[in-house]
Amino acid sequence: MKIDIIASSSSGNCYIIDDGVTRLLLEGGIPYRQLIRELNKRSLKLTDFLGCLISHGHNDHSCAMKDISRFIPIYASKETLGEMKGVAISHATKTAIGTYTVIPFETEHDCPGSLGFIISSTITKENLMFMTDAKYTKYSLKQFPFDYVMIECNYVDELLDNDEINYALKKRLLNSHMSLTTCIKTLKSLNLNRCKVIYLIHLSDHRSDEALMKKAVAREFGIPVYVAGKHGGYK
Repeated sequence: MKIDIIASSSSGNCYIIDDGVTRLLLEGGIPYRQLIRELNKRSLKLTDFLGCLISHGHNDHSCAMKDISRFIPIYASKETLGEMKGVAISHATKTAIGTYTVIPFETEHDCPGSLGFIISSTITKENLMFMTDAKYTKYSLKQFPFDYVMIECNYVDELLDNDEINYALKKRLLNSHMSLTTCIKTLKSLNLNRCKVIYLIHLSDHRSDEALMKKAVAREFGIPVYVAGKHGGYK
């Protein structure tokens, strides 16, 4: 399964997965014109995709959702879709999209209907876990052997503690985003016996440390770790 990072930060999020037969967009959180430019760079167009999965309704994950829906189906919770046409998906219910089986799971975030995704390819026989903008999930993921993990690692606990931000913002981050400590704890709860790569996504601009995060996760699991770039790619 190929994973292509278009954008990953609080400014915007968008990813591509491709199993050689079916392409999916994960998130539509960059302006529509920017998305089209990024697809053009890759010699792609929206109709090359069978759908777009949206984790939740915050703008940095969904701002292009309506434009995207003119060309391909949007898959999201009913809360995220609102009055917009799309395919409503729900916790622990399987949905087939081309050669993929998608199982959404509820995540703890300050946005109703927030979901993570277990994405399995019938072509490559690989499983991907995608979870972003989440304090944690109550759903047990141990039953799935993951080949790829894309997981939020938003901030380093100590940097948040030492940051002189206002109380309301600090409280929101603590109650809606995943720290390095929680990221590692969540990864420990997964079946990573056959995991090829861990991608750390949605890093904070000011309260993260790419090198520290990457080193800490790699040391803990002995699996290749990459940090998603704010403007695409990975390090």
